[in-house]
Amino acid sequence: MATVFEQLDREWSRISHSRPAARQLRAVCDAAGGARNLAEVERFVRAAGAVEADRVLLALVTAAVDGCNLAARVLLQLLLPGTRSLARRWWALGDTDERAAAAVMAVYHRIKHYPLAARPGRVAANILMDAAGELRRAVPRLILVATDVGADGGGRAAEAAAPAHAADELAEILRDAVAAGIVAADDADIIARSRIGGARVADLAAGRGLRPRTVWDRRQRAERALMHNRLSLTAS
Repeated sequence: MATVFEQLDREWSRISHSRPAARQLRAVCDAAGGARNLAEVERFVRAAGAVEADRVLLALVTAAVDGCNLAARVLLQLLLPGTRSLARRWWALGDTDERAAAAVMAVYHRIKHYPLAARPGRVAANILMDAAGELRRAVPRLILVATDVGADGGGRAAEAAAPAHAADELAEILRDAVAAGIVAADDADIIARSRIGGARVADLAAGRGLRPRTVWDRRQRAERALMHNRLSLTAS
């Protein structure tokens, strides 16, 4: 099955040379040096300097906020490199497909709700930053606790090391939770294999003779139990 990124690229190959699509976004094409189609808009943005590229992105996000879904779709395509990076970074959101879908949804949501009046420049950076915030809020609290890096942790090096520290702490949390009867051993195994090992929920379900949705629900319930336990311990 194609990933969400592959599906978007296939869709883009169909609409990027569409004349009706280019006519609908004529103002965007004009901002991109008189581009004849959306493929030329993309080439212009990729090759242009920051100011010229931002002019095109601002035209797209203005139309997107005003309700133009095509403009939002084009802007999403232009931001796919950054969206892919978000999907790789937020490993705690689940398997590869889950991370990709979550990242795309977050970026698209921020495109459609972009605060034009407050931030009329640096469109790409602002959208990706806001999307990262949405993804962070979506990560289970117990994993955020594990991945928090101290204020003196040190920039990129600390960020790169965070997943390893998170994996160690999450494994310890799961062992303690199973021993205390907070979660079942198999549910803990599902969390460990998907959140730490990166296993696909579909594969975990197949190995258990279950539907993927059933495994996803079990993982969600187990994580809620873990979060409730940790919050209770914090409050006590």
